[in-house]
Amino acid sequence: MNQLHILYLVSLLMDMSVAGVTFALSRRAAELGATPAELGWLGAVWIGVYALLALVVGRISDRVGRRRMAATGCLIAAAMAIACAWTTNIRVLLVVSGIFGGGLACYWPSIIAWLGEGLSGPVLARRLATFGMSWNTGLLLGYGFTGVLFKSGPSLAFYVPAGVILLIVVLLGLPTRADGGVVGRVPSRGDPERPLGAAGLQRSDSLVEVPNGRGFRKTAWVANFATNFAFAGTTALFPQLATHLGISAGVHGELLALSRGAAIASFIALNALAFWHTRLWPLWATQAVGALGIAWIAWGANLWVFAAAWIVIGAVSGYTYQASIYFTLEEMTEKGKGSGFHESIVGSGMFLGPVAAGWVGNHHGLRTPYLFCAVMLLLLIAAQMGVVLWRRRRQQTAV
Repeated sequence: MNQLHILYLVSLLMDMSVAGVTFALSRRAAELGATPAELGWLGAVWIGVYALLALVVGRISDRVGRRRMAATGCLIAAAMAIACAWTTNIRVLLVVSGIFGGGLACYWPSIIAWLGEGLSGPVLARRLATFGMSWNTGLLLGYGFTGVLFKSGPSLAFYVPAGVILLIVVLLGLPTRADGGVVGRVPSRGDPERPLGAAGLQRSDSLVEVPNGRGFRKTAWVANFATNFAFAGTTALFPQLATHLGISAGVHGELLALSRGAAIASFIALNALAFWHTRLWPLWATQAVGALGIAWIAWGANLWVFAAAWIVIGAVSGYTYQASIYFTLEEMTEKGKGSGFHESIVGSGMFLGPVAAGWVGNHHGLRTPYLFCAVMLLLLIAAQMGVVLWRRRRQQTAV
């Protein structure tokens, strides 16, 4: 089998499972009467552990091999998904979800580094766009199916994702060939997975060069943190609003799936366009639209308003994620280190957003967390612009 196709497939399957487990966790807790703070922590603990460990594990995968680290992460994550089905104690769920996040930290930086090994320019951009469409398709399916599974029984919503994660271990162990016909193998210690095919053996000629020294990578990192902070806070608190408004688990899952469909459309559009490789203003404008989408949730009561808001949130998150991962792997030669840092930024935003939004919800009411997330996103956009302007003025002064 083709190794690249397997990596796209396991990316889809893993995030389908992650969507299932995290959706079931938050929805189950909300129906058990969890407070906003508890919902915030449930949405934060697993990704907080992920953010911390991703920094370390990405570098380790550079030495011990991508396949080995990814398979180890799958076994941990599958075991924790099963454990979630055996308890309704929120404190126990917090601990188990944290270990689940540790398993994912072994998995994702390894897969991302494997995909980007030895690539640059348009080839890298196309591969990352396909990767983005793969994992977002997984989220779309996971949210859509889990809402239905959850209505049949909360435990089933944990068992099915666990089974899918174990299937990933099997797929990663299959004998494969790379794009150029190179037979895949499990690397020994100190021998990371080789690039996938001939395209990965040398640097690709880039038709659109990313401007050096203009702050593109660091601005994309802050943008990725900002949107994950705001959108994760919104997602973590939405189960309470959904149950308050009588939105069923099935419809709740469909709204989140709709968001991932918009993210897929965003990846397709970014793959067809190159202007965003050399301009930062679209990144800022897009985040501002995302803040507006969150505000719609704060003010809305109609299902169609919520649908529009989640579409906007999905499209914006797709852009900021793609900008961050592309500029990171384009500029950094150590792919495991770069992918680990990128994923740690994603995780830190997804950790702090739910915690902060949960605290606001505990003290200031049902709708206030969404306004808080929207305002924080706008403030972080202003911070990005300020840093870039300061950096460019300093360069002009130096000249």
